[in-house]
Amino acid sequence: MKLIHSGRLKKLHKFLYIVFTKRERNEELKVHKVFKISLDISEKDWDDVEGQVQDAIIFLKKYQMELQTLFKTHKVSNAYLDFPIYSRLQGDIANQNDQLPSELILLAAKLSLGIEMAIYSKDAFNRDVEVE
Repeated sequence: MKLIHSGRLKKLHKFLYIVFTKRERNEELKVHKVFKISLDISEKDWDDVEGQVQDAIIFLKKYQMELQTLFKTHKVSNAYLDFPIYSRLQGDIANQNDQLPSELILLAAKLSLGIEMAIYSKDAFNRDVEVE
């Protein structure tokens, strides 16, 4: 996407994870109807929720203007922060609560960003899956 490489949005380029434009085709040969941009804003481990949240707050504060420009100049149908976290439910632990600070919620709301917490079991990627 040329927009990322020019002007004020160039600052976001180092965080890009995946980008495609409306005119590019995905693996199913369908033309995308919207722009998709995924930014990798934290390198914290999935068991460091607080660290991921602090990284997101710092990122949103630092790049608020660039993100506003990006959302104004591109058709955005769904934008959200995704926090991948490991489940702590094991043994005698029956409940897991993770609270997001109001500062993060306010910063996300200013950009109309939703927040998703994707919870994975610690061994989810280590299991052998049998294919029939």
